[in-house]
Order: sequence, then C-alpha cells, then structure tokens
Amino acid sequence: MSNIDALSKKLMNDNEVFADAFNFLLYNGEPKIKPEDLKPLDTNSITVEINDTKVSSAVQKNRDVFKILSAKKTDKVGFLILGVENQAKTHYAMPVRAMLYDSMQYASQVDIKSKENRKNKKYSNSEEFLSGFKKDDRLIPVITLVVYFGSKAWDGPTNIKDMFINVDETISSYLPSYKINLIHPDLPDEELEKLGSELGIIMQFIKKSNNKNKLLEILEKNKRLHKVSIISATLIKETTGLNLKINKEKETIDMNKGVKELLEDSKKEGKLTAVYNFIKKGRMTIEEAANDIGMTVEQLLAGFKEYNLVL
Repeated sequence: MSNIDALSKKLMNDNEVFADAFNFLLYNGEPKIKPEDLKPLDTNSITVEINDTKVSSAVQKNRDVFKILSAKKTDKVGFLILGVENQAKTHYAMPVRAMLYDSMQYASQVDIKSKENRKNKKYSNSEEFLSGFKKDDRLIPVITLVVYFGSKAWDGPTNIKDMFINVDETISSYLPSYKINLIHPDLPDEELEKLGSELGIIMQFIKKSNNKNKLLEILEKNKRLHKVSIISATLIKETTGLNLKINKEKETIDMNKGVKELLEDSKKEGKLTAVYNFIKKGRMTIEEAANDIGMTVEQLLAGFKEYNLVL
C-alpha cells in the first residue's frame, strides 16, 4: 500500500470527513448525515451462495472504507450502506469495480436473508421457498463513492456504458447504465467549497498546487488552515509535492504559516539561483551578487550551500 493510499484511508475513516463527503454527494453539502449516525462495517465482501450457486471467492474484494448509516426519518429509521474507494491514480475499469462491490453486497444481503428464512421456515408459497427470498423482503441500498486524490485530471470512464464497444442505439437501450459517484480536485471551486471538512482543503490544494497565486488565494479565503490535522497536511504534501515542514509529533499544523514559509523559501531559492547563474557566467562577482540581494558574502555562500548550488 502506498503512503497516499494509507493516508487517504485514515482520512476517510474519520466519521466527520466520511459524512461530509456523502453530504456533498447526496445533499449538495447540507449536513443531513451526522457523523454519530455512522457505524463501521467489515470491509471484506464475503463469498456468498444463492440458490445453491456459489459466487467464486476469486471475486472477493476489499472496500477501502465501509460504513452503515442509521438515521431517523419521521417515524421510520432509514438505513444506507456507504462505501468509499480512494484513488491516487485514475482507474480505467472503475465502473466495473464499483458495480462489483455493490453487487456483492446485495448478493450477501440476499444470502443472509435467505438463510434466515430457511432457518425459521418463513415462507408463504413455493416461489418464496425456491428463491429463499420472500416477496416482502427488502434490501438495504448501497452507494459507492470514489474519492480521487490525483493531481492529474480523471480521464477514465464514469459510466459502464463508456466502456462498451460501439453498439447501435437499439442495443444500447438494453444495456445497463451504471455510473460512478466521483469527488475529484477538478470540480469547480464553488463545488469544492461545499465540502466542510478537511477533504475540501485537500482537494483545493491538489487543484492549485502548481500555481503560487492560486495557493495564496486558498490562504486568503480559507479560515480553517491555522489548524489542519497532520494526516491531511501529510496527504497534501504527498499528493502535491509541496515541501511542507511537518512535525509529526504534533496533532495539527498551521497550513497558512507553512505555505507562506514555503513560498518565501521558493522566492529565496529563485533569487539565489538567479545570482548564482550570473556569477557562473562571469557577469557578477560574489561581492556584487551579495550586495544585489541584500546579503553578506557569508550569507550568500551559506544560501548556495543550502540549495546545493556549487560554485
């Protein structure tokens, strides 16, 4: 497992972040799913047997993060099974992969219910006996969300129909349409701002990490950057390549301060590189270069050493 995979799994296991992601997906960012209503589930999709037909263990898969939502709605209790798949790179078969996860979960529910019915002999007719599943039995809905942490744009299919060979419209109308639910950094800024957790901060940094002015925009707009978790800060560092200084002995980091220091450091390196090149080409003496950027000769030479600029 790569460092990004491990970090993203830790991040999405946090109920607050997990709830935020699904509130973004399902409710346009409104906080209708509460973190306390989420409970973890075993991420192993078990091999099941339906009508004496065993689904091969070769298709057993592991979810990245898997939770069940139990939320009261008026006089009823609503249940949803929610799964997250984290991706550091585009997965070109993701619609099939997500569909398999969901199908295995539904098959597992049918299998469990059928075994329960057979054990308790709860059948109204022969049809129910043959299927093992009663007419009024119901499944808990399953939703899979793909969270993409890549710096390159997602260029893979988002619907299984995108993966089929060319077929005419008549045949296409009989083929299933299975789309993936996707959160990715290239979403419009106004959409990413609907993510209220640190997931939104991470997505914005990935999106704007190659543009210093855009990074400064994030610092100006986002008031939550003074206290970002080490997991999120490290994930930003790993996904963007920003050379952030992170003290892993602390629980949080001031990203506002860290990024400003990084930009100042980059500016300093740029100045040193410029005068270094002039010195190497004989256009300046060391003394003239030091004076030009407001340093002593000793400070200039120490700066060259810091950035591996060898005269």
